[in-house]
Amino acid sequence: MNPYIRVTMRYFCLISLFVLIAQESWAFAVSDTLIIDGEVIYIEERDIPVSDSLSSYRKNDFKEKRKSPIWGIDGAYGVQLIDFTLSNNLHQEVLSVNEFLGISNNTFYHSSLALGAYFRVHKNIEIGVSVLRSKGTVNESSGQVNNAENTISFFSFENQIQQVFATEVQPDVLELDTLTISPFAQAYSLSSLQVPLKFRFYVNDFTVKSKWRAFGEISPIYRSFKIRNTAGNSSQMLFLNSNGNFEYLNLSNQSWNQFGVLVGVGSEYHFTKKLNAFVQANWSFPPVNKVSESGVNYRLQYSNLFIGLRFLMNDGK
Repeated sequence: MNPYIRVTMRYFCLISLFVLIAQESWAFAVSDTLIIDGEVIYIEERDIPVSDSLSSYRKNDFKEKRKSPIWGIDGAYGVQLIDFTLSNNLHQEVLSVNEFLGISNNTFYHSSLALGAYFRVHKNIEIGVSVLRSKGTVNESSGQVNNAENTISFFSFENQIQQVFATEVQPDVLELDTLTISPFAQAYSLSSLQVPLKFRFYVNDFTVKSKWRAFGEISPIYRSFKIRNTAGNSSQMLFLNSNGNFEYLNLSNQSWNQFGVLVGVGSEYHFTKKLNAFVQANWSFPPVNKVSESGVNYRLQYSNLFIGLRFLMNDGK
């Protein structure tokens, strides 16, 4: 055999062996060209993607399932306790009849109804919104002053007001007399609409041994109040002091809106998976104040006591 052909065949076998070993082991990178004795040999490498069809199908079929929000509705019926007072904002030296008699405030009990919805944002934290409606009557004492021009002084005795006045019996001779002023109550209709945004925090969980859990609540609240004079009432309210000064102020229909904070505590009882009962007490801050054009200052301080039911509308899965 020709020596040149023998050498060429030897190099060709070595190159073929080299290529086969490189394809099997992938131990090192293979150049795409080789130059031997001035001859350029091109090596083509074909990449075949390796895929796992089962894994690919699994990824296509898998869809992440998000948990639906846990929410529910609640309703409650209760009593609203209102401390209601009137005062003279223009002339603070004269007092209302109740203040003059030493009655610091009047507490009234109005029925209340609350409806709302809540969302569970954490295991022991819920947010919600509700609407509270209440309506009832409040009253304030007034009186009728006689011999107004000759009044000397006023004083209280056995929950009545005594008016001391002077009567001229002879020229430059005055006689002092006393007249009893019997206070009478004037009733007014008071209604309210309140919208609290509730943040409720549970301090414990339901357990097998106990179906009770306690909670605290804090709520920014929008408050709307309306006071109306009832039929047959006089709109005049008496204000007076011991020096004999007095005046009548007009009590007209009023409405006002204020924001505040409602703070509450309560306890919840677990009936079924989706039904709970609860009792709750809350207090509103700050007091509600309104000054009318006539100078009368209306002041309300109130709290609530509720008993109600809560319905879970889904299972949260």
